Order: sequence, then C-alpha cells, then structure tokens
Amino acid sequence: MPTIYPHTGDANMRMNNEASWADARGASSAEVIDTSADKYAAAIREKANAAGTQYTIRRYFAAFDTSGITEKPQSASINLYGYLSTDSQIVVVKVSAGATGDSSTDFVAADYNNVTLTKYSAEFTSTLSTSGYNTITLNDDALNDMVSLDEFKIAVVGHDFDYSNSTPPNNTSRSSGFYTANAADVNQRPALRYIAAASGDTETPKERRRRRQRQIRSRGGRTKGFSISRVASPASGGKVVSNGFKTDGY
Repeated sequence: MPTIYPHTGDANMRMNNEASWADARGASSAEVIDTSADKYAAAIREKANAAGTQYTIRRYFAAFDTSGITEKPQSASINLYGYLSTDSQIVVVKVSAGATGDSSTDFVAADYNNVTLTKYSAEFTSTLSTSGYNTITLNDDALNDMVSLDEFKIAVVGHDFDYSNSTPPNNTSRSSGFYTANAADVNQRPALRYIAAASGDTETPKERRRRRQRQIRSRGGRTKGFSISRVASPASGGKVVSNGFKTDGY
C-alpha cells in the first residue's frame, strides 16, 4: 500500500481564550502557529471556560504531494499516531488550494481561515489509540482530489463544535493529540495511505482532462480549489456567507 508523508511544515494553529466563539472560529489568521513540534498533546482542541467568556480552538494542517497519483485510488486513509489526549470527535476537511502551505512550503498563520466545509471523511469518534495509528477513511471527494490535485491539503478539526459551528457549552474541554511530520520515528508521522486503481481501470491524461471539463460544465463552471468566505450583499440581493469555514466552490 503506497504511503505519502506530509512536509515538515505541517502546522498546529491556535486561537486561545477569545472573548467569543465567533472570534475564535472566524479569525482571519491564527494567534499562534507551531510548525516545529514533533507531537502535540492537544493538536485539536475545542474549549469553553466555566463562565463562557473564553473560547479556544486548535486545528492541524498538513499537505501531501499527490502529483504521482495519475488514477483515482480505490481507497485511502489519513493515519494519525495518537499522543496523550484521546477525546477524538474529529473530521478531515479540505484546505483551499490558495493556502500558502503545501508539500514543500510551511503553512502560515493566515492559512487558519483556509479551511473549507468540504469533508474528506466522516466524523472519527473512536477513542484515539496512543500505541499505534488511528485510521481515518477518506471519502470520494478526497479520492477525486488526490488524482486531480498535485497538492492534497487537509486540516483536521473538531467536528461537533468547530466544523459544525456550534458554541461549546460552558466548561467544555475536548482535545485530541498526535504526532506530526517532525516525529523522529517515521512510523509515527501522519501518513496518507492508499490502494492504487485496479489493473485495467485506467484513464489516459486526455480522457481525464475531458472528464474534468465535463464535471466543470455540469456544475456551472465551478473550478477546484476556489473558495469564498465573505461575499458583500449587493443592493439587488445576494448571499452573505458568515465568518468561519469557506464554502468551497460557491
């Protein structure tokens, strides 16, 4: 089973003790970013203090070089080696193509707001193992992007509050910890694993381009990786997208 590891510029991004949930979730840039630690006790965090006056969010970002994948995989998974905090309730989501971080470039604080609402997985609810990998199965949107994008950018976020944009109840603290791309042991680093396309299930580059063109036309011209987080409402009407995750392709 082929395995791809992320660039060591993967990042833990944090908004700490913000006055409101909207301030923590909808910030345009992370208050703190860490791209060097080899593990995090709280790589993902959703927290509200007892008084409901301070809110904290942590998100994990990583990028994988998928330029060598020329056919849609049969299946794939993100694998995280747990460390200390085991709460889980996390989900893998797509990061906008325009984010600075990629498979050879460190993520930056401004990438905090480049998460999208496109899920790459279902919610992972199992208690995180701290003695081995936790396998998060990727969905069809992820498999399609693995073949169509050279840079496969993901974020792992809390599902019930961060992704769902639901203010956590007072005195809530949920954390998930795991090793990063800087782990000394390669067998503890985050890993994208996939099963290649079955033999005979091939598609030429020309056929692939035509298929993508048909998909774009069928979606009314939507292109991959395009996200809008705020749209001004014109006098004649329109749509305003609230702070937070971007609506991919809107």
